[in-house]
Amino acid sequence: MKFKTIYILFNAVIVISFGFIFLMPLLLLGSDYFTLFVSKNWIAGVLFLVTLIIINGYFLGNWKLFRLLENEDWHGLIRLLEQRVYQKGRMRRGSIKMLINAYVVTSGVDKISELESHLRENKPSILKTYALQFGIPYLLTMKDDPKSAETYFGRTAELDSIPHRDWLRWSYASSLLLQRQFEAAKVTLLDLLDSDPDPVLELLTVHGLSFFTPVDAGVAERVESERKRLAGRFTQEQWDKKIESNSRHIQIVLFNGIIRDAKTWLFEQSAEDPVGGPGNPPEAEKTVH
Repeated sequence: MKFKTIYILFNAVIVISFGFIFLMPLLLLGSDYFTLFVSKNWIAGVLFLVTLIIINGYFLGNWKLFRLLENEDWHGLIRLLEQRVYQKGRMRRGSIKMLINAYVVTSGVDKISELESHLRENKPSILKTYALQFGIPYLLTMKDDPKSAETYFGRTAELDSIPHRDWLRWSYASSLLLQRQFEAAKVTLLDLLDSDPDPVLELLTVHGLSFFTPVDAGVAERVESERKRLAGRFTQEQWDKKIESNSRHIQIVLFNGIIRDAKTWLFEQSAEDPVGGPGNPPEAEKTVH
């Protein structure tokens, strides 16, 4: 249904409903009682009108925004939001979130870094709210520039009251693995596992730790125990639903392949086969693609 149609129907339903309630005493009890009713309840009528004006003002003020979203005109949406953020200085959280998503849809990931720099200088408080989203450029370039990813995720994961801290820590561990900082990565993953993350992130963490098992008996025992517990916790179909429900996290989208590999490993690893199997110390390329 078109946005304009929804807007008209919304106003029509609200006005007709209120008018029916407000005029019902006149229809049922006559003009004398209606006059008394209005004299005692006129404030409610005024509040209704003020509320209706505010709601309509919001819709009319954002009419162009809603039409761009309806038409999926992402480039037009980007131009509008960039004008609000950069030129008018209206750095509202909703606008920032939509702008990041529009950059992702149009593959303008480099502009996310520009937006991060702008907010860091002008309104750093928003950076904490969308720390995971602002990490997208570092995730995409992690294989080529793991040091920058380490700096960003390591610094961000330590901030107070940061949303999605566990996902930030997992990304930090991945950057360490790419730099062959295996001991630091192992400590980070073990700490993350101890923090009781959500099931999908727990699966990724245990899978990451499995590559240390050929050289660390303690980790091997922990991984085998966690693997058996996770394998018995949900069926494969339930795991698929868990992964789908976590798709709001950009890591789920970017690392869908490794998540599917981790799920396959979870159910295919037999009890007789030593966890991790034979091989050399973990390679970073096995953890982040």
